[in-house]
Amino acid sequence: MDLTVLFSNLVGLFLLIGVGFFAVRAKLLPVEISKPLSTLLMKITVPATIITSMLRPFDPGFMRLGLSIVAVGMVMFPLFSVLSLGLSKLLRVPQGRRGMWCCCATFCNNGFMGFPVALALFGEEGLALTVMLSIPFNLLMYSVGAKMVCMDCDGQTKPLSWGRAILNLVNLSMAVGLLLYITQFQLPQAILAPLGYLSDATTPLSMIVTGINLSQGRLSDVVRDRDALTSSLARLLVFPVLAWALMRLAPGLDALVVGAVCA
Repeated sequence: MDLTVLFSNLVGLFLLIGVGFFAVRAKLLPVEISKPLSTLLMKITVPATIITSMLRPFDPGFMRLGLSIVAVGMVMFPLFSVLSLGLSKLLRVPQGRRGMWCCCATFCNNGFMGFPVALALFGEEGLALTVMLSIPFNLLMYSVGAKMVCMDCDGQTKPLSWGRAILNLVNLSMAVGLLLYITQFQLPQAILAPLGYLSDATTPLSMIVTGINLSQGRLSDVVRDRDALTSSLARLLVFPVLAWALMRLAPGLDALVVGAVCA
């Protein structure tokens, strides 16, 4: 991707975040609107985005890219989880926060932020590959990630329901999208049109909701939270750079796969 286009897209995303932030600060929107908008995003528009990203002509080359990004995810996420445990001890993250620190450093907000950012930066094909990356991501997030969070529990927390964890709308829409791609089943235009409209709403809606959520707190509180800063630094800088370096060593790995994983 041209750096000018990349920078322009990133600026556009941050401006959308600013819309949500200032809409609340200017009292144009109530902060309570964040919850219903988040529900709309995760249960309606994100699933529509996932399905529409897979509505493409069957291409063996794309399937190879998809299988390669799944394989990369199955290696990278366990590696990040091990490294995060070591880093949390090295940085002396206190007990009671260490599990959440490791989870935040290892995993990202894939559905809420990852899909819109991938679409903005890499287009429909990059988004489709990010959907494929969600297969190992979700498997490990709801197994390894859940165990990490439970490190901070007092032993009285109920165990995670695998049914609720796996059979959510994001995963189900991913399965539907893959099925439609493999079978090449053609949806009627009466369904394609509203799916497209909902998909187009995902990126602005997710950024605006992010801005609304940011408006509820003070930036100074985040800056003073050492654990929040170090986990963010690990997830947004250290691990992506490490992933990029390792993938550069893998022969024949497509640049779009590298970009989708690191983003």
